[in-house]
Amino acid sequence: MPVPETTFAIINSFFLFLTMNASVTDFVFMRKIVSCFFFLIISLRPSSIVAQVQTPGDAVGALKEEQYRFHQYLNYLTFDPNIISRLSRFVDLEADSISRRIVTDTALTDDKKVKAIQSLAYFLRELGGYIIAKKIDTYAIPDALESYKGILKALVYHTSFADLLIPLGPVACELLASSFWQYDECALLDDIAIYKQVASLPGYILHYLERYPAFRFADSLLLIAAAYDPLKISSFVIGDRTDLAQNILINKNIYLQQIVSLTADRNASELLPFLIPLAEKRIATEEILNKRMEVTSYFQLLVNTLRNEVDRPADSSLIFQVALRNAVKEKALYFYVNRINELHSSAEAIRFACVKNLRLEDLYYIITSCEEELYTSSYLGLYGRLMKYLTAQTADSILRLVHYDNFRIFIRMAANYNTLADFLSCMSQEKAAELLMLFISGIESDKDSGLEKAMGIADSYTGLSSTGISEVIRKGLQSNLDRCQTGQLFFGIRLYSILLQTFDLVKQKDSLNNLWEYLGNHEMLQRKSLQNENGEIVELVLFYGDEDGITSFSNFLNLFKDEGKWEVSKNEFWVTIRSLSEEPIIIYANQPLDNNLGMDMQAQDSLSVFLTRQSAYPVILIHRGHSYHLSKSLRRLQPTVKLAILGSCGGYSDILRVTDTSPDAQIIVSKKTGSKFINDPMIDVIHETLQNKNDLIWTEVWEKLVIRFRNDKFSLDLFNDYIPPRKNVSQFVLKLFNSYK
Repeated sequence: MPVPETTFAIINSFFLFLTMNASVTDFVFMRKIVSCFFFLIISLRPSSIVAQVQTPGDAVGALKEEQYRFHQYLNYLTFDPNIISRLSRFVDLEADSISRRIVTDTALTDDKKVKAIQSLAYFLRELGGYIIAKKIDTYAIPDALESYKGILKALVYHTSFADLLIPLGPVACELLASSFWQYDECALLDDIAIYKQVASLPGYILHYLERYPAFRFADSLLLIAAAYDPLKISSFVIGDRTDLAQNILINKNIYLQQIVSLTADRNASELLPFLIPLAEKRIATEEILNKRMEVTSYFQLLVNTLRNEVDRPADSSLIFQVALRNAVKEKALYFYVNRINELHSSAEAIRFACVKNLRLEDLYYIITSCEEELYTSSYLGLYGRLMKYLTAQTADSILRLVHYDNFRIFIRMAANYNTLADFLSCMSQEKAAELLMLFISGIESDKDSGLEKAMGIADSYTGLSSTGISEVIRKGLQSNLDRCQTGQLFFGIRLYSILLQTFDLVKQKDSLNNLWEYLGNHEMLQRKSLQNENGEIVELVLFYGDEDGITSFSNFLNLFKDEGKWEVSKNEFWVTIRSLSEEPIIIYANQPLDNNLGMDMQAQDSLSVFLTRQSAYPVILIHRGHSYHLSKSLRRLQPTVKLAILGSCGGYSDILRVTDTSPDAQIIVSKKTGSKFINDPMIDVIHETLQNKNDLIWTEVWEKLVIRFRNDKFSLDLFNDYIPPRKNVSQFVLKLFNSYK
């Protein structure tokens, strides 16, 4: 039975009472609470769907009840209004249209009509549950609606529906399988959902297939596992005689056969990157091993092979490019980038001697494969050498040479390092505009990486110093927004709307006070916002017990040697540092105990328990360690954190974690690897500013740090890779993207 109208009246009255004196932030938060409360009520109702439905009329009646409940629930959703509007159209109009067509189709029996209409009611109920549990991505909902309609038609009229599931993720497939549980094809839908889920976790595939070797799509999963880690497949076959190992041995796929053929070869790790041409008999192992004798020859063979594969039409070999790309990055780092970085203080001729004999395309792949590892000066040196190859050719010939592979990475890096204007000046204005349009277009097509691509575009804004370039970008963003609005591509509408907002924010900040008001003032961080009720500023610093962590911890403690300013106390797990002043800064840092034994994590756990018992909630969180430790530090995040200094940027996903946990936190990250040579002076300046009872005005903080580093080119280069909160445009994109959640 429907939820009584009095229930909705009570909910609405409760909601109005809560929001009478609430801020905008509180308003959004309380709508979420009311939404969950409402859905709990409707989830507990007696459902006529569960009862036996005898006739098409009964089924339509049950559907009407489900439509009514879902429509009422829509009033309490807080995400993208475009998606809510699309859902409303489906529930109010399309569901009725579908049920009418089914009821009036004289070619269908009553049983088939009942089953089809019931599936629609099940779909609405399941979809509502998925939404409230945040199990389905908001922008996957429109595709799920369209796929439901197509699959229902296919099941009713016995046609194929496989193509309808291709664009869907595993969760949407699972939703559809649940909705069609009465149909015989449900088993196939279930298996497709499982396939998509397991395929998204390639490191887990062999474990799954060991348990279920007869799985319907086992062969397809094997190919994904082999592409992800061919060496693992190779070693698995050698050391295992299970049914799965036998299935691998007898599989007829030529690429899998090639992996198996190399299982006993001691040079397998050097040969497997060439898996595709080896399997297709386009290269011999002798040629690869001969090239392997000389560094440049081997690397150039890798690059040539990748260029050839990129130029081929997409086919079944495409997924096996993974090992090749990994090898290009691995060798680029080992042979060239690490050496160039290490020789940062040497003369140019010595520092870049290792790339002296490389070709244009080799330099391109070194740059675009090692984005996170290159120092600023290393990038600039490689970029300069890349451009020297251009004599009679225009700059876009570089991208044509590599078939535009990695071009988004190249353009983003050029913008970040202020070389984009120079690069574009070496081609015609028409070609430059075309390239920029290609850079910003079509990001909505991949929902898994679309947000990351949007953040990458936003990160490039600060490097778009030329007025001409800026105008092309702005027009391109507007053009893409118009295209997405015309095609009702809701994910694209959201992304391009945000990109336009943040573009104007960066380029015309003074005229956008309302947006700054929503995002918060990232030009500064007020001292009073960091103080607790006792006037204290609580800071948590996390270290790790490897060699670098121990050194960093020792250097960190040297900042607090002045006994007239700081009081330091230690126990076996952590150190407490307290400033000797009114309204003190209290710093807690765990001891970097043995990482191999997990003692550093035990120290962090003990410190976290202590802070909780003391009701000491950190407002500053500082990660001190390699990027691969960052995910552990982010587990310590609390909503109270107002400033997160990550030191090393673990990627957009980690910035997202900070924003999700503490939406108002300001974030300082490095585009590259963080360094104690920067982190310690930065922390020192921040502490000094707070001790003097001043607000953290980021332009002033950065100016002080530039003064410290100006006589040390190496440190200045490292520092230039750090992004202050006021320039962290990708964080603004995230905050705006999440504003409806």
